[in-house]
Amino acid sequence: MNPSTIWQEKQNKPTYIVRDLRPYGILPDIVYESLLRRGVFKWLAVRQDLIRLKNTWKDEIRKLNRKKTPWEKGYLSALERCRKDIRELCHSERFRAPDNDVHAQRYLSVRTEAVEQR
Repeated sequence: MNPSTIWQEKQNKPTYIVRDLRPYGILPDIVYESLLRRGVFKWLAVRQDLIRLKNTWKDEIRKLNRKKTPWEKGYLSALERCRKDIRELCHSERFRAPDNDVHAQRYLSVRTEAVEQR
């Protein structure tokens, strides 16, 4: 796995992480509990909610595109900005680590360097 192949990996389900760790003998309940405790369940659920919200705003934008009043144009502009911001979050780079996790950043840096040396 590297920055160019990461897009081929499935994501957004804690079960995928459990499957990844199964060959190492780690019990599913332990992985699920750890992911729940560390907020991964919540983040994956929130990410799905963000995607749904982005799509809801997209529908509202389509409806407002037919309107002409200044208030509606302002509302449309605000919705477009919000949707753009959410879309950027949802489509952000996958091969990255949280900026407050030095160890995870180091891990990705080493992985990237190994790929570049090949």
